Amino acid sequence: MKFLPPTFALAALALICAAAPASAAARQPNVVYLLADDLGWGDLSRNGGKIPTPAIDKLFARGVELNTFMGWCVCSPTRAMLLTGRHPFRVGTGPEVGGELAAEEITIAEGFKANGYRTGVFGKWHNGDDPDTTEYRAAFAEAWKSMPNKKLKGGLGANAHGFDEAWVYYGGGADYFNRRTVQGRGPVSWWHNREFRPQDAGYTEDLITRHALEFIGESKDTPFFCYVPFHLVHAPLQAKDDDLAEIEPTIGAALPAASPKATTAEKRTHAAMLRALDKNVAAIVAELDRLGLTENTILVFTSDNGAMEAGSSLPLRGAKHTIYDGGVRLPTVVHWPKGGLIGGTRWDGLCGALDMFPTLIAMTDSKMPATRPLDGRNLWPALRARTESPVESYYWAWHGQDALRTVQWKLHRYYDRFELYDIRKDESEMTNVADANPAVVQSLVLKMNAWTDSLHTALSHTPAPMAFDAKPAPEGDVLEVTVTVTAEAKPKDRLIVPIASWDGFQQATDWVEFDLATAPGALPRGFFYSPFQGNDSKSMQVFFKRGDGIDQFGREQAAGPEIRGGAGVWEHRVVGMSSTAPGPLGRHGLVFSGGTPGTYTVYVDNLRIRRVDGSVSSLWSDRSQTRTQKIMDSAAFKNIRVRTVPLGEVKARS
Repeated sequence: MKFLPPTFALAALALICAAAPASAAARQPNVVYLLADDLGWGDLSRNGGKIPTPAIDKLFARGVELNTFMGWCVCSPTRAMLLTGRHPFRVGTGPEVGGELAAEEITIAEGFKANGYRTGVFGKWHNGDDPDTTEYRAAFAEAWKSMPNKKLKGGLGANAHGFDEAWVYYGGGADYFNRRTVQGRGPVSWWHNREFRPQDAGYTEDLITRHALEFIGESKDTPFFCYVPFHLVHAPLQAKDDDLAEIEPTIGAALPAASPKATTAEKRTHAAMLRALDKNVAAIVAELDRLGLTENTILVFTSDNGAMEAGSSLPLRGAKHTIYDGGVRLPTVVHWPKGGLIGGTRWDGLCGALDMFPTLIAMTDSKMPATRPLDGRNLWPALRARTESPVESYYWAWHGQDALRTVQWKLHRYYDRFELYDIRKDESEMTNVADANPAVVQSLVLKMNAWTDSLHTALSHTPAPMAFDAKPAPEGDVLEVTVTVTAEAKPKDRLIVPIASWDGFQQATDWVEFDLATAPGALPRGFFYSPFQGNDSKSMQVFFKRGDGIDQFGREQAAGPEIRGGAGVWEHRVVGMSSTAPGPLGRHGLVFSGGTPGTYTVYVDNLRIRRVDGSVSSLWSDRSQTRTQKIMDSAAFKNIRVRTVPLGEVKARS
């Protein structure tokens, strides 16, 4: 063997080190983030589920369980929490699904990319719409040719948020087999970066996992961030034949479900989809093992919200679409051998999707990018030492309530009551101890109010701040709606009269305000304004229901409160819109109740959305904005008329 002189040997070694990529031992860890869709706490066999989930269970047995990990109760907000580290209301999503993540928001992918990572996303995006490309615009027009007025909004796409590689679809609840359409309607949503790919056939989860595995293999020699938002086990309930064959036909009858309406067949299909999810997790874990990447890969497995109707969140109360812990507390584990996150142990610190951005950046010894103010906290020091979490509380607002969670307490606030649960003793939230702990309730309400003030939340179930109590200012033309209630009308009978429409986008920080008056001799109460959805009497549903839609005077709109001051006196009302967000608030109307025969004559003006920055979107201020429809007389309601009249005519009648 020929030996080099020491000086030449050192120089050669330096050249080799400079030219070679960093070794697996020296380089920053990879991050793989696996996000199941609608997976409930009780769906996993390790948590008592009846369907075996061996691969996921093994992850929990190998890693560290984050036992008090919080998300949202539906898809989009949890995803936005992960991506931005900011409360969903700050980024234009929640409490419901939808919303386009703004380009100004700095994401976890952008953070890793700035630190030299290769970034990829594979699966369901649900934080924005399909990009507006020539190919997609043509497909959109063809799919909705029977609705030529339907507009394509067009989104930024996942790549605009820091992902080098993206195989995604953009909606929610897409068909697993029919190329990711929703209920067989609309265009296909399946993309490789900004390339629209309607031709790609196959079961959605097979495509997601295949492309995720390809990305991991291609990236093995450089640090990478791989985000895999699975579609499983979200509706529609569609399983492959070979997965369904593994589930006994009769097992559905023995399975618990979040909804009593879930059928035996639905529960069996859900079980097959759950097994398919477990297999896909196993495939990704096996690929990391095969490539020798497991030791230095931070692997996170979690869900986006609680169980769907055919699944289980037991023993927690509630499921998807509730903010009890069954809807927002998510089965979560993190595994990282090199970082010491091993051994099947548990950390009980309060944490959640909000905290993942700063935490994973810190765990990888990366530099945190400059972002908008974060709500998430860096958990790494506490998680590494298994000490108390730096997170004090998590906050949610949902339809007709909001809630705050600390390590020990969970407080739910409704229009007319509080519910308080000592989670350490009662994780199923079954025993309300609010009356026995008034000081705790008062303390937690202050924390809730600090959240709502910080977020500028326009709560629908609490009175608007009196600062919004502007004086009524009708002018020019006003809208007049007349309805006669017959003796046949029962108190449960309702009539919705459309008066306006709007194609804008409404947020949880928006308020609706309007001026109202009634004519002398008209029925004084039993009517109210509300946004609504639906096109006919059978499908129309109002948003303001009992316990929701509370004005600045603390009155439920659904109760049809009488105008302060009586007939001929104008009143200004302000109502928070958090329960209806986010999205287009398309239709607006007056709702009339039966039970008292007579005639309503109601006047409306200055119906508008007021935003947190003080800007205003007008819904109705003059005759050009009237959007109504012919409503036929019925046994309960007759002589229905919508017209515009001069304000002076209203004054003359008063």
